[in-house]
Amino acid sequence: MRLHPKYLQQEIVNHLFSLYCSFNNRRPHEELDPRLSIRSFTPTQPLVLDQDDVSSPSRILSNAFWRDLPWDRITQELGELRVLDTGCGSGSYGDYLNTCSNGKVKQYVGLDVYEHPSWSQAGSLNKRFHRFNGKSIAPSIPEETNFFMSQSAIEHFQNDKKYFSEIRKFIKSHPRPILQVHLFPSVACLKLYGRHGYRQYTPRTVSRITRMFPDSQCVLFALGGSACNQVHDAYITQPLAHAGVDERKTKSEEYRREVINAILQDKKDQTTLIEPSFWALVICSHWKRPLKL
Repeated sequence: MRLHPKYLQQEIVNHLFSLYCSFNNRRPHEELDPRLSIRSFTPTQPLVLDQDDVSSPSRILSNAFWRDLPWDRITQELGELRVLDTGCGSGSYGDYLNTCSNGKVKQYVGLDVYEHPSWSQAGSLNKRFHRFNGKSIAPSIPEETNFFMSQSAIEHFQNDKKYFSEIRKFIKSHPRPILQVHLFPSVACLKLYGRHGYRQYTPRTVSRITRMFPDSQCVLFALGGSACNQVHDAYITQPLAHAGVDERKTKSEEYRREVINAILQDKKDQTTLIEPSFWALVICSHWKRPLKL
């Protein structure tokens, strides 16, 4: 049976993407930045999901990571938080970080290539949103920025190195304490998400980023592990591939229970650094004292 040309082209693109990612993801623990500390992330607070929360395991862990950052210590160093969120989507992380930091977000600026309907409803927080061309954030960085963040975004930047080089240039010209926190996909996401963004990341490819920030504290956290990946595959990847159904919605209560169990299981597993579900990178530049993480 011959494939229709449209589907044949799609299969070829998917195959080339997998080949490229496999090449990019090779030798994950070689050529590492010696300053890069790699650790497992363990949520410090009990995970209780809302009844309507059917987020992916990596998103649940990401939200837990943002919540568990040492916000008191961060605000001692930075003062009021002035955040630039690239790839902000709806901008919901502005409110979430403000809640996590106990109201310390003074300004939140969100950038995205597409305008979101919620941008017109900024609420009480000092929020601003801008569309950008997906190539350069430099013209959109407010002078007072002290916190650069991205959530599930840098894999969508065709030239992620340019993104970080623009942040590096800003930090060099503004020698004050500045924090970066970026969350992005691991190698496991190639199987779980398929053709998504331009790449996944490994400690080796993350080292290419951290080497751009000498004299900075750089910590890479592994979020989740094989148990979380198995739950994602069983409830999301496989059902969508075979039946076009996302079973988080049809088996939501069971799914939430399985996610919590998987996170607890990965907490005991010593191999999470080998096959994490997601990564979180923290970079502290010009800090007076190292951030204890």
